[in-house]
Amino acid sequence: MVFRFTIERPGSHVSLTAKAVTLYPATDHPEPAVAIRISSPASRVLYVPLDRIEELVNGIRDIARQAAS
Repeated sequence: MVFRFTIERPGSHVSLTAKAVTLYPATDHPEPAVAIRISSPASRVLYVPLDRIEELVNGIRDIARQAAS
């Protein structure tokens, strides 16, 4: 399952895509995670382990709240 969010403003286009992945570190313990690709003029990918998703969402919510005030 892939989730895609797009923000279009005059002169810019940004999209965020989230997809479930499995990380294989140098150990024998694969770790479920979410790959978050942020596409704008420069594309970046964040790999967030599932046990840290709530922390990421809360951080984004806090930043949005601060920006709105």
